[in-house]
Amino acid sequence: MSVVACQSKPTSEATTPPTDSMAQTASKPTSVADLEKQVLAVHDSVMPAMSDLMKLKKEVTQQLSELDKQPVSADIRLRQAQGKAIKAALDQADQSMMDWMHHYNGDTLAKLKEQQALDYLKAEQQRVDAMSQLMRKSINDAQAYLK
Repeated sequence: MSVVACQSKPTSEATTPPTDSMAQTASKPTSVADLEKQVLAVHDSVMPAMSDLMKLKKEVTQQLSELDKQPVSADIRLRQAQGKAIKAALDQADQSMMDWMHHYNGDTLAKLKEQQALDYLKAEQQRVDAMSQLMRKSINDAQAYLK
């Protein structure tokens, strides 16, 4: 199993619009190396957002704690339900990133036949794209909730 190196970028870049991974997958990679670069580029584009995600999880948890201290009303119950859903989505996005990084196995590509390697990377492209979308959506939803 390979370990994916994670690049750190300032968090201000973490919430900038993503590079269009659909455009990356639309251009046909000509080799295993090209497709692997595309897969890792999606990961590298969202990895810096992990610090934002963790910060937002903490802020949403604090918001929920504050809501628990207020008198119960329909509005408070609604905000609590929204906050719990947001927190669950952030947790899911965090877990999705961890799962992808732990399961990506790029070091075995050289041992596979070219078509097998391409098939593996195409599946990984779908997984990393889904993880990226989940992370970005949960971060955007949490930011909107906290405003």
